[in-house]
This record gives sequence, structure tokens and C-alpha cells, in this order.
Amino acid sequence: MEANPSIMLAHTSNLRMNLLSRLHLALSSSLLWTLCGVASLSLPAQSQDPNSFGHQSWSTENGLPQNSVHQVFQSTDGYIWIATEGGIARFNGVDFKIYNPESTPEITSDDICCFTQSDTGPLWIASSDGLLQYSAGTFRRYSIADGLPPNRITNLATADNGSLLLLTTEGLVSFSGSRFSSISLPSFSIPSAITKAHDGSIWITSNSGIFQYLHGRILPLPLSSTSTPKDIQSIGFLPDHSLWLRTGTSLTLLQNGHSRTLTTGHDLPVSRIQSVLAGSQGVLWIGTDRGLFALDKIGNHPQSVSALGSDSILSLTQDKEGNLWVGTETSGLQILRPKNFRTIPGLSDHLITAITQASDGAMWVGTDGDGLDRLQSGNIQRLSTHSGLLSETILALAPGADGSMWIGTPDGLNHIESAKIRTYTSADGLPDDLIRSLLSDEDGSLWIGTRHGLAHLQNDRFVTLTHSDGLGSDLVGALLKSHTSNSHDLWIGTLDGLARLRDGHITTFTKKDGLSGDTITALAEDPHGTLWIGTKGASLSALTTTGFISLHRNDLPKNIDSILQDDRGNLWLGSSRGIIRVSAAALIKCGLLSTCDPHPVSYGRVDGMPTEEAVGEGHPAAWRTTAGLLWFATRKGVAVTDPTHLAENLVPPPVVIERFTVDGVDMPLTSTEQRIAPGHTSFAFEYAGLSYVAPAKVRYRYLLEGLDQRWTDAGSRPIAYYTNLPPRHYRFRVQAANNDGIWNETGAQIVFNVRPPFYRRLWFLPLVLGLGAVVALVLYRLRVRRLQSQFQAVLAERNRVAREIHDTLAQSFVGVSVQLELTSQLLAHSQTDAARKQIDQTRTYVREGLAEARRSIWNLRAITAQNSLPTRLTRLADQWSQKKLGTHLNISGTYRPLAQPFEDEVFRIAQESLANAARHASATQVSVELRYDATRLLLWISDNGSGFQVTDGHLSANGHFGIQGMRERAAQIHAQLTIESSPGKGTTVTLEAPITEGKEAAVNA
Repeated sequence: MEANPSIMLAHTSNLRMNLLSRLHLALSSSLLWTLCGVASLSLPAQSQDPNSFGHQSWSTENGLPQNSVHQVFQSTDGYIWIATEGGIARFNGVDFKIYNPESTPEITSDDICCFTQSDTGPLWIASSDGLLQYSAGTFRRYSIADGLPPNRITNLATADNGSLLLLTTEGLVSFSGSRFSSISLPSFSIPSAITKAHDGSIWITSNSGIFQYLHGRILPLPLSSTSTPKDIQSIGFLPDHSLWLRTGTSLTLLQNGHSRTLTTGHDLPVSRIQSVLAGSQGVLWIGTDRGLFALDKIGNHPQSVSALGSDSILSLTQDKEGNLWVGTETSGLQILRPKNFRTIPGLSDHLITAITQASDGAMWVGTDGDGLDRLQSGNIQRLSTHSGLLSETILALAPGADGSMWIGTPDGLNHIESAKIRTYTSADGLPDDLIRSLLSDEDGSLWIGTRHGLAHLQNDRFVTLTHSDGLGSDLVGALLKSHTSNSHDLWIGTLDGLARLRDGHITTFTKKDGLSGDTITALAEDPHGTLWIGTKGASLSALTTTGFISLHRNDLPKNIDSILQDDRGNLWLGSSRGIIRVSAAALIKCGLLSTCDPHPVSYGRVDGMPTEEAVGEGHPAAWRTTAGLLWFATRKGVAVTDPTHLAENLVPPPVVIERFTVDGVDMPLTSTEQRIAPGHTSFAFEYAGLSYVAPAKVRYRYLLEGLDQRWTDAGSRPIAYYTNLPPRHYRFRVQAANNDGIWNETGAQIVFNVRPPFYRRLWFLPLVLGLGAVVALVLYRLRVRRLQSQFQAVLAERNRVAREIHDTLAQSFVGVSVQLELTSQLLAHSQTDAARKQIDQTRTYVREGLAEARRSIWNLRAITAQNSLPTRLTRLADQWSQKKLGTHLNISGTYRPLAQPFEDEVFRIAQESLANAARHASATQVSVELRYDATRLLLWISDNGSGFQVTDGHLSANGHFGIQGMRERAAQIHAQLTIESSPGKGTTVTLEAPITEGKEAAVNA
């Protein structure tokens, strides 16, 4: 789109007026266009020569996808969008981001036509095969399937009702956001161009007139038959709301009743006009197939812009900062920036040492090896040794009376007056031939700084002051005569301090007195009487009524070679880092406080300087002319600026966050708070300040709310890093300042929340306490269960011991007791022999009881048995057989060892059964059968004794617990014990015990 100029609306009724004597507007009902203002296409006074603009270009070598630029457009967020035949490029002033079919699936064609955007809507992009919508970092494509006509789109515009107008090869189409609709012009007119006016309406040109699209209606603006040229390709508005109309070979300006038509081959030495833009400064820019032209007044001749040469210009756009963007057909993207400095032709190859202005207005420029130049009325006169100078290396200049000039060289002093040159050397009284500085006094005398002191030339006599007279050093540099103090002090810069000559007395000041440094390189005095002192390596100092102030700041150059002041109270400091402009009052106010920003502005090559090395090896290295211009010596010529007409950039730069990564992974750039999972350590934020006047001079500061206490000055670094952020809510904010120090204090921000690990969340502590309580309860219950188990084990052991005692010691003691009673009776009847036999039998019982006791004690100490169950039963059967109890033992089945406690219980049951049969049932024969089955062990014991009546009461009758013990033992091994008996029929004891793998495993363990 070529231009977005403005037009004024006025509502009246049934009126017609003549538009610039050719354009007649006939509007229905109450709408009338009134074009106001004096029609003068004039350049404002502060505007610059079109050829004084700075120029920069980008092509495919710099990242542009393709060199044919069809349109350049600035979106509402500040980005520059470039339509090429190789895709879309988005530019932030430093880097291009490319969108094409390879990187973006929604883009199906590389051939991009144009852009448009409303103040609050998305960005619309037309390509050769469809329509694209870009919003919040995502693309959406509209094609024929969505209702888009198949015709090629040639231009776009957003209307006042929010709809989108598409100019296609077959007509106009409106898009409401949901459906496409064709728009028909009256009388079957064919539209050829559209543009948007300031009021939001769309102006449409056609083969039969001009129309206005307003509030969804087409309003005809008919022209007379000779009012406009045919085949209009674009339309636009001049700053005073007048019209321009472009065809391929002509440009018509309709202004205040007058018109002018520029044609190719006559007014423009070109074949085709391809784009037009009415700039904000009043210049009409004309892009052609053979370069760019500028028209500053309607009656003037278009002027060629030499910076672009004969490049074919396809599109023109001006951004919010006033930069002119130029899209070319083969040379890529170009930009023209307003420059604050200009150079002097003819001096660009010279290393300038000193500059001054004579009383006749002529400028004198000294060089290093190229002599002396005098500039006046555009003419340059060069003086050298051939003209009578002692040397072609000029170290110092000072204006004399009546246009004369004093020149200091390494070989002596020169005085030029009325084209005559007079020379002075050490032979004439100079302390040294190398002249470092000169100063003309009001009384006509001359002060001369040398390596061997300060010389004063008055009435052709030299008087020299040296270190012995109070100078800090004999090496004298900058000189300044104060005009604000009553005593008219002479200030002398030396290698070792600043000296003041007052009433014939010299006082020297050094760092001990408050100076930032002792090597003085530049001196200047402002109207308020403040003395500004430049130093080498220690920046700037100031002497006020309260004393010296050291201004050794990081935002000022360390080496200052020249100091000038303009009428606005700004200091201009020349250094090897360029030229710095800063407010003198702000410097005094801030002092050395790093938190205080005096907003210094730096100038370099991008501002028109020939080089950033504004270093003059002589004095004075800078000069303010009587017209207020500032001249600075550089290593590549002279840099000149007008401080009253600076192209200041007062537009705060839009700030965008382009990338947010967590451990190298891209996060979405949304306005809502993002949740970051715990465990991440590295956070990076990439941002950009979208200022295009001097992108390299954009400065940043950022703050991470939730962590940082104050802003971090990032300088020109467009990225911020953080590591190991504690879990909490954060807001990252970034602000940017443009080249003139104007800050966008709103900036950009992104909000995120680093989630804590689960063990640091609020619910975790109650959960841990609850789990701890559950674990404690479980442990308590396990402890109680273990104690109960131990108690049961002790109780079971006690019962087992009781059974052991009953089955062994108790039976033995009973037998002993019976034998002793028999012995007692026999002795009572004097049957000594029988009593002796009973005593022997008693001894046998005692020995047997002791053996059983020892065996029980051994079983208590050693859990394992010495023999298997069959062996032990065989031994038991043999013992009872010897006691006249016939015992028959039968063992069957497949033997396998079982757990020792299991076999012990079976053996004790068998032992108890045999003992009962012999002692209580008086049996003579007992049959014992032990059978091993696959899953059970069967023990069967049958005797021919007296038998008994099996009842529960009988179990513990008379304190006998044998049968009760047998049942308990059977229960210990989960066996079934059956006792069958009746009086006179003997007793049968059956034990059936299950055999499991567990028991067998226990044996082997």
C-alpha cells in the first residue's frame, strides 16, 4: 500500500464544491468533502536535503529471503514486514525472521503481494494464491474453499466498519471475518486502485471515476471528463489532504485549485513511475524504474536521490519514527534515515587537527600533513608550505583581528593577515617551536602553549611562564579565557593539572582538589560560569561556585578531546567513541550517582558522521560558529551539526519479547501466566526494541519481579538469563530506550509461575504427618503383635516343658514313688531281700528319669534332634519291650525327614501313649504303626489294656494331664488326634498329621 494520508470531513447538505478546479465531489444526502488549508507542497524549514539522509541496505546476503520487495509495512506492534517473491520477512532492526512454505505450512506461495492492518485487528497478508491472517504468532489461510474468489489479490485495505477490502484482478471483495462478498461499483466500473483515508473510509479509483467506501456504502465522486488521467494505478493524499494520482507514466498533483502533471521522459528521466509516498516532512517521494526522486515544492523539479542510484523502486513506506523504507526490484530493502551531521566535500580524506572561525566568518580547518584550508561561501582555499607556512601539519589555530589567523605548527608560529604570512620561531623568543595551543586575548595579545611552558606574545615580545612560575607542567595544552568572572581568569590545561592565571598569580589544581584527572585535554565555559574540564582517561570535571565536581561516569567517554555547548544547555563532547550530547544541568544533578541517568545521546556514522573518531590532535578540536553550527574535527574530515534543528527521535520504541526458553525449550509467548514444572534450572528471555533510526543504540533494562529488587541495565544486550529460580510467581519486564534516550516505560512483560516440587507444596506436610501417624500406628500394632507372639511362644514353650516334665520326670518320679512305697512295706514286713530288689528297681527308674531329664535339657539347649522319628520310635519300642510290655512297631511308606519340632511332637505323643498303656491300663501288648503317605503322617497305637471311659472330665482327673498334653501337641502340628477306648477293651490312639512342602523345607533349612 502506498500511503495512508488524511482527509478532512465536513457534514453539510446538498452542496457541491470544486476540488482543486478539476475534482468535483457530488455526494448524496448530507455528506460533503471540504479540503482545507493552503495548498503548498513545501518542505518545513528544518527539513533536510533529500541527499543528506543516511542510507542502509539489506539483501539476501543479510538474511532477506529474496531481493524483490513488493511492499514494506509496519504493523501496530512495531515490526517491519517485507513482502518478497521468496516469502515474508519480519524485521526488528537487527534480524530477519522468515516465513515461507518451508517454515510455515499455512503459507503455500512464496510470492507475497501486500499487507494491511487496522489499529486493533490482526495483520492481513495477500499472496499469489490466497489470503493469510497473522495474529498472536500464528497464521491462518483463507482459500477458495473458504469462499475467497479465485482471482489474484493486488491490494488490501481495512475499512472503518472493521471489514477487509480486497482489490483483485476482477473487482472488489469484502471480507467480514466469516464470509467473502463481492462489491459492485456503479455503472459496471472496474476498480484499479484503493487507499485508506484518515477517517477510515476507502477511496477507490476506476475507469469511470473515483468512489468512496464508507460505512459499508459506495458513494460516487464523479469527475469531469478531463479531470483525471486514464489507467490510474494508485491514489493517495498529500499532507494538506490534497490528492495525487499515479499512472505508469505520469503523476498528477491536485492542490488548491491547481494541478500539475509530472510525466516520464520529460519531468522525470525514467520510463515508469512505480510508487509514490507523501512523507511526513512534506516531501513527495517518487519511486521509478530508474531510482528515487524527491519533490519538495509543487513548482520545483524532482530531485534524484543519489544514495539509491538507478535501482528500480517498487514500494515506499515511512515508519512511525520518520524513516523512509524503500523496496527495490533487485537490490533488496533500503532505508533512508534523517542525519544530524553532514560533512564538507573536499575534506573527507583529511585528518583534521584544529578548527576555528575568523572574525570575517571564514572557517579555517587545520590538517595533519595536508596544510590549512579556508572555507567561505562554498569555496575552499588551501594553504601549505608553498604558500609560506612553516609546516603542513597544523596543531593550533586562533582567530586574530580583522580576519587574520594565528597558526601553530611543529616548526613554529604563523600569522596570516591580508594574504601575508609572518612566522615566529624559537629564534624570535618562543620557548619551543612545537606549538600545541593558541588563544587570542581581548587586548590583542596571544597566548601560546608549548612543550616548554606558556608564552605570551604582546607588542612583539615573548614572556614565558613555566613550572617554576606555578604551572603544574611545562607541557601546555588547552587554553581558555573566562568571560564571566570579573578578573577574566586564564585557564591553562597542562599534563599535570589545571592552572589558573589571575592577576599575575598562577594556582594549579589537581585530583587532590577534586578534579577527575590531571591530564587536561579540553576546556569550555557555559553562560552560568561553570567551567567544564575534559581529561584523558578520567572523563569530565566541572568547576562551579561550590568547587570541583568529578564526573567520571560509565556513560561518558573516558577521553574527551573537545567540549562545546549549544543554546539549549547541552554539552557536546568529542571523543574516539563519537560525539556525546548531554544536558549540563542533568550532569550536575546526577554527579557520580549510577542510579541517576542524565540521558546522554551518542552520535556516530549512522547519524552522518564520517567516522566515530572525533579526535582532534590540535586545539581547538571543535568550534561553534556565529550561526550556531557545531564543527568537529575527525580523522576523516569535518562533522557539522545544527543543534537547533536536530532530527530528534521522540518516539518511544515498541518493546517485544521474541523468545522465552526454559532449559533451551521454547515456551509460548502468551499474556496469561505460564506454569513451569519443577526441576528446570535455566531461563532465557530474548527481547527487542523496535527502533529503526539507530538499532545499535537501543538500550535495555529489565526486572524480574519476584527476584530482582531493582532494574538491571543491560546496555544493548537483547537477552537476559536467570538460573535456579526458586518456586514462586514471576513477572519478567523489559523496557527499551531509543537512540535519543527516550524510554518506553510500559515495555513488554511475560508472567510465569515456577511450580515447587511435590515435597514443597502445601499439601505435602499434612500428608507426611498423616502418613507418619499411620506408620507409627502400624508399627505400634506390629510391636504389640510381636509381643503377643513372643508371649504365646513363651506360653507354648512353658506348656511344652510341662509336657516334657510330665512325660519324663513326672512318670519317673511316680515309678520311684511306687517302688519306695513297696520297699517301705517290704521292710515293714522284714522282707529284706524283696526290699533290696525294689531298691534296685528304684535305682533303675532314677537313672532312667535322669536320662530323660538330660535329654529334655539337651532339647531345650539344642533344637535339633539327634535321630530321625523312625529311629527314636524303634528305640522307644525296644525300651518298653524290655519292661515286659510287648511292643510291635511297623513303619511303612516312603520316609522323608520332617521338621524337628514336628517329629518331636509325634514322638512325645507316641511316648505318652505307651506310658499310659503300661502304667495305667496294665497292658501287656501294644501295636505301633507309623505310615508315611504323600500328604500325611499316620501314627496308630493300640493296646490290650483295661481301657477307660473317654470323657472330658476324665482328662484331668486326679491331676493327670497326659491325654490333655497329647491333644495340645497334636494341635501344635495341626494334626488330628483320636482316642478310642472303653473299659475292658483296650485303647487305640490315632494321630493323623498333614505333611506340607513347608515342613519338609523347614527340615532342610
